Amino acid sequence: MNQDNLIKLKEDNHKSLYELGVTRENIVELKRKITRGEKISILSDTMFSAMFQNENRIKYSAKFLSYFVDVSYEDLLKNIRLSKNVSSNEKEYDKGTRCDYVARFGKTILGIEVNNNYNIEVMERNVEYAYKQYSEKIVRGGIKDKDGRSVYEYSQTIQFNLNNFSFKENDKIIDIYGIQNDDGLRLNNKIIFVQIYVPNLMKKCYTKSIESLDEREKYLYALVEQNISKLEKLGEDNIMNEYIKEAEEVCFDTGFGESYDKERALREQEYNYGLDDGIKEGIKQGVEKGSLDKSLEIAKNLLQSNVDISIILKSTGLSKDKIEELK
Repeated sequence: MNQDNLIKLKEDNHKSLYELGVTRENIVELKRKITRGEKISILSDTMFSAMFQNENRIKYSAKFLSYFVDVSYEDLLKNIRLSKNVSSNEKEYDKGTRCDYVARFGKTILGIEVNNNYNIEVMERNVEYAYKQYSEKIVRGGIKDKDGRSVYEYSQTIQFNLNNFSFKENDKIIDIYGIQNDDGLRLNNKIIFVQIYVPNLMKKCYTKSIESLDEREKYLYALVEQNISKLEKLGEDNIMNEYIKEAEEVCFDTGFGESYDKERALREQEYNYGLDDGIKEGIKQGVEKGSLDKSLEIAKNLLQSNVDISIILKSTGLSKDKIEELK
């Protein structure tokens, strides 16, 4: 949505993130080919799936979550359960409605999203995921308490966004958002967003040192950095070092390379396949401005060039229904 067209409250002087402007400085560029001594960043869909969405490797996502939630690593490891990464009322094949990672701990839903596309539509889609999960268990009037009153049960939803982009004037590596007033009083504690800006983490490594990172930042760096020799100074944390070693081995597993090559090809097609220079520039401008109108214009041009709809979905951040309307 074009932010300029939104109505503002008279007493509301808050800015939104996208008014700060998106920057791609210090992003992690995924490698084309890997050799021994390297691993693929967790920012790759293929790597994320292999390391975080695998029941046999649940310790790695449990470790990640333990740095943020007030639950011990051991308790998370024992009790979190991976869930189907698609909302109950959506079709499984529609990638635009799927969450990258969903786990449950008691009544809490823990989600992780990897965001390489810096279009505002991606951020808004993440908000949509969270609210769908928040209201997933609602039973209106079907359950009664001991006094005969209807019970409305909403799930606590904590969403972690691993962003391979950042915002100007915001140097935070980790930024937490909730629904609250000017005094910081939360409307509730059931919807929380944790924004993680990978470029700001990489910038800290470049301008200061790896040794300057705290324990949580070191683990995040172990997940995203691709050159293993740079990770030797991180310390002796067992889980972190196990992740680094296993992540390298996974990259050379049968089938991984083929899946990763397909992912890389798709990423390149998003900006190169069947696009002239004008359309490429349009995509760049559209995502930087966060304009729905620009995204629609880009989608129309891509459709006219007979670009596959999956590429248009990734390039513009528009929904499948919205793109179908343009045909």
